[in-house]
Amino acid sequence: MVAKARDEQVTFLAAAVAYYAFVSLIPLLVLAVAVGTVVGGVELVDSVVGALDQFLTSTGEQTLRDALTNARGRTGATALSLVFLTWSALKLFRGLDVAFSQIYGVEAVESLPRQVADGLVVLLTLPLAIGSAVAVSVVVPYLEVVPLLDLASAIALPVALTLAFTPAYYVFPDVPMTVRMALPGAAFAGVGWTLLAQGFRAYASLVGGGEVYGILGAALLLVTWLYFGAIVITLGAVANAVLSGRTDDDDAEQRPEPPDEAPDVAELGAEVEALRADLEAKTVSRSDLEADLKQYVRQRLRRGKARGWGPYLVLLYGTLMTVGAFAYLDGGWAILAMIVVWLSTLGLYTLMVLFGLSVSAVGLPGRIADRLRSLRR
Repeated sequence: MVAKARDEQVTFLAAAVAYYAFVSLIPLLVLAVAVGTVVGGVELVDSVVGALDQFLTSTGEQTLRDALTNARGRTGATALSLVFLTWSALKLFRGLDVAFSQIYGVEAVESLPRQVADGLVVLLTLPLAIGSAVAVSVVVPYLEVVPLLDLASAIALPVALTLAFTPAYYVFPDVPMTVRMALPGAAFAGVGWTLLAQGFRAYASLVGGGEVYGILGAALLLVTWLYFGAIVITLGAVANAVLSGRTDDDDAEQRPEPPDEAPDVAELGAEVEALRADLEAKTVSRSDLEADLKQYVRQRLRRGKARGWGPYLVLLYGTLMTVGAFAYLDGGWAILAMIVVWLSTLGLYTLMVLFGLSVSAVGLPGRIADRLRSLRR
């Protein structure tokens, strides 16, 4: 339960609920004063203004007196208080709804009728709980009661608070609930609020009754009481969530699934063999790689022979010799030189052709072997 409360940041949620509860009390107080002036008359107005004279200027006192005595001003104050009371009550409901939803791990948005029903539960149960606590912590000390009656009130208060909180713990969680599932949290909140009421009652009597540092001290004491009361309410929700086995839906979805059963050994071996055969089929053997390299080298060597540029070399030789014969010889010697050049050029070209044919004949077995190897693939 402690780990769940720490994970859900219960103190932060309680602070938000206490703030909206305190804000809702201000328009409720103004509304109560406005209604009280109708019943109490001028005497109540004088008492209220006299109690606030040290905090108001003369203009402020007159404005407050006019607002409380004037029918139009009283109507405006009442209407404004109703508006702010409705707004603060809705915010209080929203804060409690968010707190319970986070604790129970629910993220779905409620429908409007469900929200209205939850709001009515808040407006009915929380004032009843606060009224019960106030009745014990404030009214009882000023009554002349016998010890047995005081003991009976101390026993009856947690029971009354438990009954008052049960509808809230039954309605607020957006999960299927039963009264039995809601009772532990309601009982926890009832006992916790009883202890808070007794503790603040003892503190008020120890400090000096109504002299608790004036209005500011009373407001601080009220905010502190509301904060601890909100913590008790949220802890009751945590207790119900833990007892019912509720966890965050996201955490439930992210839980690791149990591992599958171990696969069959024979099936696993067959998969390994299939994978090995696939790898061998896609892997080039060493002999094939060497044969491809040799074929490539032979082709490059054949392309590097003199068969391609041999005729041009012979033509260059005949041209140079003919030009030399005409340049340096005359008459019959020139004609004889041309005949010799022609015969030598023809002979040289014939030698070059024979040399190329010899080279081709030598490389023919290699080409035949390469061709056969490529056909086998």
